[in-house]
Amino acid sequence: MPFDSLWNIEWLNHNSQRAYPLGDASTGNDTTSSFKLPEDFIVGLYLPVHAGLDIDPSRLFLKGLGVFATGFGFTIGYQPAVGAAVDVATALVNRDGHELNRDYSLGGVGDFNDTEGRIALGKFESIDEQPSGFFTFDFEETRFDVDVARPQIRGVQSITVVNGSEVSQRLYGDIVLVAGLNFRLTPIVVFGEDPQIVFDAIQGEGLTEECVCEDGSDGDCIRTINGIAPTAAGDFTILGDECLEVQEIENGIRLADLCSQPCCGCIELERITEDLEQFGNQATTLANFINRLQASVANFESVVLGSVLRDKGCGC
Repeated sequence: MPFDSLWNIEWLNHNSQRAYPLGDASTGNDTTSSFKLPEDFIVGLYLPVHAGLDIDPSRLFLKGLGVFATGFGFTIGYQPAVGAAVDVATALVNRDGHELNRDYSLGGVGDFNDTEGRIALGKFESIDEQPSGFFTFDFEETRFDVDVARPQIRGVQSITVVNGSEVSQRLYGDIVLVAGLNFRLTPIVVFGEDPQIVFDAIQGEGLTEECVCEDGSDGDCIRTINGIAPTAAGDFTILGDECLEVQEIENGIRLADLCSQPCCGCIELERITEDLEQFGNQATTLANFINRLQASVANFESVVLGSVLRDKGCGC
């Protein structure tokens, strides 16, 4: 029986009745064989991959799928010829608000972080008959059709501004570079050469940025010295006299006392030190002599007094 009335079937409707975007040899079974991906669940998949990554488009596959009451989580993987599979893109889809054949964004991860793909979902009735949870798949079971990956020429996808440790969000689309205070941007376009933008710092009003603290104040600084303020230009004068001279040194000043210079030098100080050492030795000798003299006096007193005060009388 001919089907003359069935022609020009819509692409997504056609996909809901076959394994696409899985390849013909893919079964859709997870690693535990407890879950099978329905044909009418994923009805479209578009994944642009930069040609600079040099991958084999036939080695992309569905690596993980989370089936929950609130929605679904997808992980697209790439299986290299040698080594473990890596994540390529992920997506989270909420059940609320879903419409038949609606597409959702796939965000790239890792080396594929500048990839922005799309995944289209059909009906949820068949997948709700499967168990819920998170399921992982082997490459051979959920290998995608080769036309899922679309080569894309690598270019500038976004711009990120870095100021010290602060990193801005990615800026997409048409981005305008605006010269700020004391700055000039000059585009140079020469036929046959790469376009250039030259950044020049120029002299102008407000060249030095004012110090502004986080609270909006100008910060703490020296405003007076002993209650004395500087001039309107910020100068503070320090003067000397006939005995005190103010001398300029690198990054500071030095106060020199001209009237209290020492009269002795190193030679004189060495002579005084030698005399003090000799005096110390002689003082030690004198102290030893005093100790011996004290002992002799004590011995003398005991002998003399003992001979005078004894009880025996003098013999005639």
